[in-house]
Order: sequence, then C-alpha cells, then structure tokens
Amino acid sequence: CFLARERLFPHQPDTRRPITLAILNSLCVQLQYTCTSEYEAILFKAAFVLAFFGAFRSCEFLAASRSDASGLALARSDVLITDQALLIQLRRSKTDQTTRGTEIVLNAAPAGQLCPVAAMRAFLEVRPRVAGNLFIHVDGSCLSRYQFLGVLRTCLAARGHQAASFGIHSFRIGAATQAAHQGFSAEQVR
Repeated sequence: CFLARERLFPHQPDTRRPITLAILNSLCVQLQYTCTSEYEAILFKAAFVLAFFGAFRSCEFLAASRSDASGLALARSDVLITDQALLIQLRRSKTDQTTRGTEIVLNAAPAGQLCPVAAMRAFLEVRPRVAGNLFIHVDGSCLSRYQFLGVLRTCLAARGHQAASFGIHSFRIGAATQAAHQGFSAEQVR
C-alpha cells in the first residue's frame, strides 16, 4: 500500500525560497514605491515583518478574504505592545489541535534594525480604531492572503527576484533558516 502511494504521489522537494533578513529589508524599502498610499505601505510592512519574526503560517495571521469574519486570523485584541516587546495571543494553529492557544513574544530589535515592535507600533498608530482582524485596510476590509501574496510578489519582482519562487510560507522558511544560523536547535525552530 505504501509503495503504491509513493508511486502515485512521489515526494516533491519544496522549491519555495526563503525570505532572508536582507530580502525582508529590501521588501520593506520597496513597499513605499509599490503601495498606493502611505497607509498601505505601513500595513504591508507590519504584516511582512510580523510574518518573518513570528514565523507564522498564513492562516494564523491573515484573513482568507477581504470580508472574512471567521475569527481565524489575528485580531486586534490578540496583540499587546509594550516598550520592549510585542505580545501576541495566537488563539489557534496547525500544531495546536486542542485550540488552547499560545503566547508569542517578539522582542524589540536594536536601533537601526528591522523591528517587529516598531513596525507594529507604526501600524497601530494609523490603523482605524475598530475591533476585528488586526490587519485591515483603511476602509476596514481585511488584508487577505491573496492580497498579501500579490504585493509580496510585486515587490520581489521589482527588486529583481524570481517572484514565483516565493510564497507566503517563505517568511516562515526564512525565519527558521535564520534561527538555525543563530544556533537554535531543530526542536526550538519548530
């Protein structure tokens, strides 16, 4: 049975490339030229930086569509910002089958480096004061996975990268690669 399955569905290597810190920095610069407004550039920068530093899966922080009211994406109420950290209550994830949730702490980065706390603070200063999904457009509609991927690939192409080689999961792959380079064990990276 296993051999037949292996013949029918051979293992395909993952061809998605990682978003590295250098690429992330480049994307954040490109957003000011790609996005249609300053608000959108701040929104996408916060989403890109959070995706990388939080190593999130797309379903953990993004809405499925612009009108998604399922409550599955990160909500504004799931995020607390302090001077030195960003506290995120992840209510559910692929590995949390009991939906107990987990708290993610992202610390502030030294001055001059990309910082998840600074990016989120900048976004929350301009974000409309409404409940619901964290990442919303100025009109209150949700930032969808489709939009996130579209802007990501537009920025990548503008910076000379082969955009089709990257996906939303590339942020998670890049974060895991960065953590491994910094000496974290495979178990810690998971």
